[in-house]
Amino acid sequence: MKPPYHIGAVCIAMALAACSGAQTGVSPNTLPAAGAPQTSPLFGAHKATTALMLVANEGAGMGGSILEFPEAANGNVAPSSVIAKNRGIPGPFAVGFNSTQGIAIADGNIDSSGLFGAETFAFSTGDFLTGITCFGKPSQTNAVAFDSKGQLFVSAFLPEGGRAVEVFAPGANGCVKPKRTISDEGGLAIDSNNLLYVANSKTATIDLFPAGSSTRQAQIGGSNTGLVAPGTVALDASRNVYVFDTKTATISEFAAGARGNIAPIRTISGSNTGLGGGNGFSFGLAVSKASGKIFVSNPGSNAILGFAATASGNVAPIQTIAGSATRLADPLGLVVTE
Repeated sequence: MKPPYHIGAVCIAMALAACSGAQTGVSPNTLPAAGAPQTSPLFGAHKATTALMLVANEGAGMGGSILEFPEAANGNVAPSSVIAKNRGIPGPFAVGFNSTQGIAIADGNIDSSGLFGAETFAFSTGDFLTGITCFGKPSQTNAVAFDSKGQLFVSAFLPEGGRAVEVFAPGANGCVKPKRTISDEGGLAIDSNNLLYVANSKTATIDLFPAGSSTRQAQIGGSNTGLVAPGTVALDASRNVYVFDTKTATISEFAAGARGNIAPIRTISGSNTGLGGGNGFSFGLAVSKASGKIFVSNPGSNAILGFAATASGNVAPIQTIAGSATRLADPLGLVVTE
């Protein structure tokens, strides 16, 4: 997932060192000493009975966090819990979830040794679990996703223009090498068959990689798709594919199994949607597998927008989480826990 240009482009231009998303000078963001206690950074620990939204909140230079809201949340409401800056969360630029492995984040900009490119936290308590270092410098981790085996996929811009999705073993911690590297980069989603979907804004395609393979199997792309700069991708319970395009501010849904130059089965876009925010803004995208509702995090308006499962066209969201109580500030990533 690419950060908004107002964060990402400035970071890259300044060697990823001197902007709100950068990790420069964040001394807490190093591996805890062996045997050190893992103090929970969570307040108001949740007691989940329904699906929850986890938001990667970059913080607009005031400190990154993971915010949690009930799926039904609406209005100017406080998050039910927060994993906060007191651990040194420097971004985050994206968030992923797995019921076994917990919460993962892509930390964003990496400009010096010892900084995390990806971290995991316990879902039940918010405690820090693992942190992966030794990404090249400067780098930028933009997206994360777990497969059903607990492997962590991390999408990154690498030094000297490299782009890759690196795959790490479950529980990978410290300066570890990926199990394998996929030559692609962008927003990530993985279905129940461990088929990997990559939203590649450079090629205007959704790239598909079968389980265990680093060779692309298929693409969704071409003039009929309407894709111009796909930034994030998500899946529903039926494996329908949802894409947010950063250039056109459009959510497109493609039927399960879609391949090639095929038209979406519906789109959501227009002045009523709240999806505007300027060319280049990266919006988090998630679909509830229980309700089918579509959620988008809009860093331009500091809001979470929820659309009905059947929404189509220039329609208003049925939920909007926004306001001072929400603590939303540049929300860049989003996932629904189910």
